[in-house]
Amino acid sequence: MKKLAIGASLAALIAVPALAFQAAAPDRPAPPPQTRTAVEASVKDHFAKMDLNKDGAVTQQEIQAGRDARMKQRADERFAALDTDKNGQISRAEFDAGRDRKRDGWAERGGPGGKHHGMRGHHRGGGDHMGGRMFGMADADKDGKVTLAEATTARLQWFDKIDANKDGTISPEERQAARAQMRQAKAPQN
Repeated sequence: MKKLAIGASLAALIAVPALAFQAAAPDRPAPPPQTRTAVEASVKDHFAKMDLNKDGAVTQQEIQAGRDARMKQRADERFAALDTDKNGQISRAEFDAGRDRKRDGWAERGGPGGKHHGMRGHHRGGGDHMGGRMFGMADADKDGKVTLAEATTARLQWFDKIDANKDGTISPEERQAARAQMRQAKAPQN
């Protein structure tokens, strides 16, 4: 499980942003074109957040520590949302009210069994192989650390594969073509 989580964090750092591969839901517009400059800025921003000790390199331990901190923050936020009387405890009534709010939210968004259910959110991280593989792909010098330069290079390699006409921008059509290629590559070979 830890390999999956670490891989998912690193994948977010170096892989093409999720918008590049997400199909737009019928009720949402397609993501706008994405420039090479925007990708570089995104890598720099994300890298700064992942480099917890600010030494200019991200290790798997930092990725895990960041993931743990985010999970704790989300758990604290969920607890605070359920603890409506702010007494530090969740009563059965508060728990049931929270469950009902979640169920209502799912219904509004077309949740389980709804029209937009699908696999939204399940694309983040791929399979168990992502833990070492994505880190290894970005760690060009194999020193157990990923620098900003390594992360940027890895991310731009993905960008360049999708930017079919090499104009420095990934268009919605190029995203769609990349998605089709990925699906074809993942399809079982007969």
